[in-house]
Amino acid sequence: MACAPLDVALVDDRLDQAQERGYLTGAEREVLRSQSVVGPERRKRGNREGQVCLTLSAEATSLDIIGAWRLLSFWGGEAIYRQHRDDHAGVAQRLRSLGRPALVTAYVDLASPGRHLVIKSVVHTFVGKAIGYAPANADVLYRNAIPPQHIESIAFPGDRAHDRLPGLPTT
Repeated sequence: MACAPLDVALVDDRLDQAQERGYLTGAEREVLRSQSVVGPERRKRGNREGQVCLTLSAEATSLDIIGAWRLLSFWGGEAIYRQHRDDHAGVAQRLRSLGRPALVTAYVDLASPGRHLVIKSVVHTFVGKAIGYAPANADVLYRNAIPPQHIESIAFPGDRAHDRLPGLPTT
């Protein structure tokens, strides 16, 4: 399994597969497609296209720094659930019932200056961790696909690597 940068085709493919497998109705698929954050007319909602979003530390999940609980509670990723995240019924409830949360650990190359955006810098993160600063974390907007051979692990609820982080969704 590779991690592909976000684009319209990726969102459309995920939504089409979910509908074909009976997880979404055609109407739900169209609502989610029309309200996703990808596509030229929707970029003002927060451009996520062309990147894979990562975090450099497990602290991001245990302290919910980046909204990890929400990211792991809704199917489809932020591009799909963003417009529905505060809704407690309807499509949001359906998105919370699909799939299961997974923590993916991957090897990435951050050596291309200007190619990837690291928010706080890697140096700040490592120094912060070394001196005991919490939270010592950085978000990475990675602008390449992550090939399958660079995926180190995938952990689900019930796996030791997942369950060692407190406060994550279990279903």
